[in-house]
This record gives sequence, structure tokens and C-alpha cells, in this order.
Amino acid sequence: MRKGLFFWFSILVAAGIIAGTVFFFGKVPERVVDTAMAIPAIDMDSPRFFFEAGPGQLGPELPEKMVEEAEESVRSLVSGLSDLLPLATMAERSSVLGAWVANEPVFYGSFLLQPKHLKDIQEGRIPGPWLESSSGLTLGPSEREGILRLTAGKGRVVLFLRGDREFLLASHSFEGLDRMAKALEGLQERFKADLSVEPLWPAHLALFDGKMIAQAASLRGLKAPDVPIALELAWNRRPDSGGIAWKAEGLKEWLPEQIREKITPMAWGGPVHFPEPLIAALGVSVPEGLGGLIEKDLSVPDWMEEAGFDRSSLADLIEGPLVASVGGQSRVLLFSLPGILLQLPSRGAEGIRWIEGLWSNKWARFAFSPQPVRGFNSGGRLSIPFTMIAAANEDLALAGVINDSTLGRPVPVDQVVPVGKKDAVLWFFADLPKAADALESLSRITDLADRFGVDETPDPEDLASLIGELRSMGQVTLVVHDLGSGMGSWKGAEVPAQ
Repeated sequence: MRKGLFFWFSILVAAGIIAGTVFFFGKVPERVVDTAMAIPAIDMDSPRFFFEAGPGQLGPELPEKMVEEAEESVRSLVSGLSDLLPLATMAERSSVLGAWVANEPVFYGSFLLQPKHLKDIQEGRIPGPWLESSSGLTLGPSEREGILRLTAGKGRVVLFLRGDREFLLASHSFEGLDRMAKALEGLQERFKADLSVEPLWPAHLALFDGKMIAQAASLRGLKAPDVPIALELAWNRRPDSGGIAWKAEGLKEWLPEQIREKITPMAWGGPVHFPEPLIAALGVSVPEGLGGLIEKDLSVPDWMEEAGFDRSSLADLIEGPLVASVGGQSRVLLFSLPGILLQLPSRGAEGIRWIEGLWSNKWARFAFSPQPVRGFNSGGRLSIPFTMIAAANEDLALAGVINDSTLGRPVPVDQVVPVGKKDAVLWFFADLPKAADALESLSRITDLADRFGVDETPDPEDLASLIGELRSMGQVTLVVHDLGSGMGSWKGAEVPAQ
């Protein structure tokens, strides 16, 4: 009797624990499967790439032009990669390591597949989603029982496949598959990716060149730093938006030291004008002293020389934050076009002198009198024969071909462009559907130009194709925090069906 009571009491306790878990977490905890457990360790000084991704993080195939325009020496590799990409796309999770070890290429791929797809492959059939997005694939038996031989890239790439539990394992050799099986069992040391960029994001790519780029440059007689290059990339792709982040080591050493030391991030909290509607904008921090390095290459217009500017003073004017944008509206004769605007924040007296020099030495010859612009005590605007603005105060100097009514009010950069909380040396924003609208308007002008016999106008079909592509891309943002890290984002893009 007591044993019976104890049995039913245990059942009730277990049920209570499960019910509590469901109540507090909303669902039964999911099983976590790590495909990287099947990737064996390699010599970490070897050139390599490591890739892992969850579902929905990859497109079904590489761009067709990328395969067609690849150099002959690597075309088979690119073609093979294009054939293998659909496998990673249809997998619930993928981990892939490719490396050059002891002068030999090695490949380890671990893919978590749906049971029906894994069964197809084990029975010698290529699953439909994989076959539909590839060309030149063949799958058949190998010399070892239970192992299949896959050829891709029109027969130039050969891999061996084997199912192990819920995983599909792929390697360059039978021995490679044996190492993967041992790694999965815990009998072989596993590869450690040590991912540090957004480790919780679902997709990562890590590259390490093992000094190969530096060695190749040295063989061509170029001066190259004796350091390897490492790049880590992470991304998170959602139905209509996404983010990307990266970290690089060994790249900044390729820049001259006098330039490298001067490039420092800055905060972008100061107000600037963003034309309405805004199509694209670029901000860059031109470091102090960099203007002096390029001073000899600067070309000074005659009107600026007449205003008292030489190469040195023009170089000093360039240093600091610089913002360029496309948007708003401008008018040139009878045509309405997007405006173009250049802004130099925090230039003080130098900015005012630049604007005053522009008006007094350039436009005075044509007897044009600029109208004042609200908020600026120097310079002004024109509306005939085209819209132009060039104005300055102690905080900001700006010039461009734009109607001042579409100039937009001054706002902090991060209020319009998602630059993040960190300082940055460069940022870029583009609203590509609005760029498509602008190109569509430009195409009408192109048609008119054709009627007047103007040569070298864009091909209408190419322009229409570009407009269609831009409309599908949404808004994009790119932020370079420093010489070794950055981030990007996109939203409103049309994601092709998987």
C-alpha cells in the first residue's frame, strides 16, 4: 500500500514540476543541438574560415554574377560553394570549417537536417530544396559502406557524407569523417571558435588568413606588416529587417602610422540639417592633421584663392566632422531634382570666411544677390537660375544645390540615423526606395534628353532594372566605430522566399 502511495505521489510531483515549468516559461524547454560539436580541432595558425548559422540566415544561392565573374583559378571553388549553400539554407543549423592545413585543404561541415531530408541523402537522393537551387551535383556510393560521395562545382569539388544521429556530416576525406565522429562522441578535441561579436546572434563568419595576404604582398615586392588578418562577422536576419556587426584585427597595420594615429572616433550628437525627404547621407570625421598630409594633392579653385585661401588653410577647413547628403528638392532651369548638401559643423570663423569668400568672389561677377537664410548670419540663397544655398554661422557652414524650404530643421544625427551609442569615424545612411523614386524622376529627364539628341544617356532598361532592385532593398545604415569594428542595419527589405 505504501509503495503504491509513494509511486502516485512521485508521479504527481513530477507532473507539478513540468506544469510549473510550462507556466513560468510558456512552453516546454526546447532541445538545444550544437552542430559545432562535430567540428574537430585544427592547427590554429592555419588559414581558415568558420561559419555557423541558424534557419533563415542565408539566401538560397550566391548571386549569379559572382559565379560567372570569378577568376578562372577560383571559379570551381566558387561554383562548389554555390552548390553547397542550399544545404546550409535548408538546415536547421549549420557549422562549417574550411582550412589549409599542412599544405592541404580540409573541410568539415555539420548540418542539422529535417529527418525526411536526412533520410533522402542517406538513401542516395538529393533533397528537392537542395537540388532546385544547385547545378552539377551528383551523389552516389563511395568505397566505404554507409558513406556517400558528393561532387559539386561541375565535378571539381568532392566531399564525403555520412549521417550520424540527427546530423549530416561532410568532409574532404574518410579520415576527416572519422575525426568528426570522434569529436561528436567527445573522443576528439573540438574546434573552439571563440566568437566575441554578438555571440547570441544566429549567424557568424570568422576568417583568419595566417599571414597569407602579407606573404603574397611581400612576394610582389610590396611592403606588408608581418601580422595575420582576422575578421569576425555576425548578423541577424529577420523577415523585413536585420543587423550586422564586425570586428577586424591586423587591418589597421596596413595604413601608414602617421594616418593610423590620427584617425579617432567622435560623437555625432551635434545638430545638422537633413533634407526632406532624405535619400542618403554620409558623415566622416576628418582627423586633425590629416589635411596637412594631403595638402599637396589639394586643388584650390581660383575663387577660393581670391578669397585668401591657400592649400594649407583649405586643408585646415576640411579637418573635423563633415556631412554630405542627398535629398530635398532643387531646381535647375525647368527641371526638379534631388538636392545635394555639404555641411561642416564647428568650423567657427574659418567656415564663415569660406562662405563669404564664395559669395563675394564667385557670384558677385554675375550680379546675383543672395537672400538671407534664417539662422545664419553669413551667406544666403539663390532661386534663379537654379536653387543654391551657401550660409554659415559660428556652429555650422553649409553649401549645396537645394531649395532651402526642403533643408529640414537642425537635429542631432542620432535622431535621424541609427548610429548607435558609440563614437564613430564614419557613418552612412540610405533610403533606397526613395533613391528609386529619384531615379524614376531622372529617367523622365533622360527621355526628354534623348528627344533632343543628347548622347550617352543611361539605357532605359538598365535604369528600370536598377529602380526595381532599389525598391526591394529598404533602408540601410553602416557605422564604422573605429579601424577595427563597426555595425550595420537594414529594414523594410523584401526577403526572398526560402
